[in-house]
Amino acid sequence: MHPVLGHENLLVGTVLDPDWVREMADTYATLIVNLMEELFSKEGAPDGVWFSEDLGYKEHAFISPGMYKELIKPSHKKTFGYAHSLGLPVVMHSCGFVEKLIPEFLDAGIDCLQALEVKAGMDLVSIYRKYGEFLSLMGGMDIRELYSNDKERVSRELMSKLPEVMGHNGYALHSDHSVPYTVDYDTYRYFLDRGLALGTYK
Repeated sequence: MHPVLGHENLLVGTVLDPDWVREMADTYATLIVNLMEELFSKEGAPDGVWFSEDLGYKEHAFISPGMYKELIKPSHKKTFGYAHSLGLPVVMHSCGFVEKLIPEFLDAGIDCLQALEVKAGMDLVSIYRKYGEFLSLMGGMDIRELYSNDKERVSRELMSKLPEVMGHNGYALHSDHSVPYTVDYDTYRYFLDRGLALGTYK
């Protein structure tokens, strides 16, 4: 919704006109389900469904868990539920700090959370310890360590997180944000190769 309304208008709307936001979310959810039905009927179902929801910024979510529960979660249940009705896992992307929303995300039906943005306050290991039994995780490797182009720093980042997050529902190796052009190819190749060496299940 925010690309249409702008962040400020949308967030003010959650307080001053919550029914408007709830109705918008439901309208989008219905459209998304209808589009998935049309696409999958003609092309077949994918391996899973990825939903992009940037719901946080530095150290805070854009809305409280209570607001999420009332205004957004019913629509997420509709879209996630459709994916689950086809046996498809649901991956949710969200930049920013969304840790306080994770219990509601789980109830809405996500199977995996990505990107676990470190500089926003997301801590991969801490979140794994709290939710790893119920939730797969993807990301959480600090991109700032990669664009240092210091392979020792990259290795320390991997070593400090990978050995712990490999249990339960699994972890998918990924940076916590888009990879900028300042990351050298050799650095990124090292990140992948070292991560696979450390993170391959024996």
